[in-house]
Amino acid sequence: MRSAAAVGAAAMVFGLAGTASAQVADWTRGWTGQATLYAWLPAITGAQQAPDGEPLVNLDSADVLDALDMAFMGAAEARRGKVGFLFDAVYADLSQKGTWVQGRLDTKVGTKLGVYSAAAFYRVHEADRSFVDVYGGVRYFDTQTTFELNTVRADRSRDVDISWTDGIVGLRGGMPLSEKWSISGRADVGGFDAGSNLSWQIYGGANYAFSDRWAGTIGYRYMSIEYAASDEAKLDIDVQGPLFGITYAF
Repeated sequence: MRSAAAVGAAAMVFGLAGTASAQVADWTRGWTGQATLYAWLPAITGAQQAPDGEPLVNLDSADVLDALDMAFMGAAEARRGKVGFLFDAVYADLSQKGTWVQGRLDTKVGTKLGVYSAAAFYRVHEADRSFVDVYGGVRYFDTQTTFELNTVRADRSRDVDISWTDGIVGLRGGMPLSEKWSISGRADVGGFDAGSNLSWQIYGGANYAFSDRWAGTIGYRYMSIEYAASDEAKLDIDVQGPLFGITYAF
């Protein structure tokens, strides 16, 4: 009797475990995705919208590369059926050195910029490898500016940290040009006077499939940010330039 009861209990336990495993397998089945590492080489222009219109930053692509200390840029997405998730991260650490007052003072300005996005999307159209998605989510901006002044007698530095989060809504899509080539693009807008006054971006690019899993990307990305840093000053920055990436699909 005990042996039969033990067998029955074991069967029940393994049956439940098998059911749980099947549920996990069912939940994970059908998901597809891709991960992309890319290099965005932008020109950065901006102004501080104060009464005197004092310039804040103005860098072209060559200046950005010269000032770049470290950077990471990547994107990922996962989809099951018509629903999916998007992630994008841009981090750059820039520094510029100079002299002041006839070369007697050494200066260094450092800028750390992080832009991190997460969104959910819904596929409203899909046919013949063409697709259109609508998406909504959040974009987090994290900036830190450090100013260092070095003299013979003393060293001084000042840090200014600004961070905020924007809600975003957008549209993206793509279509094939041939068996190997395709084009894709996206556009979104955020802020709405909740985080920043306004932030928006637009991207367009071409993709070449090296295999079923690997593809290369070349495109152009434009991002505009308007942020009220204080009552007296507003930040207005445009970041635009070519983008190159490599994508792995899974």
